[in-house]
Amino acid sequence: MRVYTFQLPKFVSSFTRSCIKLFKGNKKKKGSD
Repeated sequence: MRVYTFQLPKFVSSFTRSCIKLFKGNKKKKGSD
């Protein structure tokens, strides 16, 4: 349980960062086009 509690925030953080990166990337691409 302790390991799971530590892994979960790490996974959520990575997932959120990926979403933000994708969102910003799409926004930039749309702006260029």
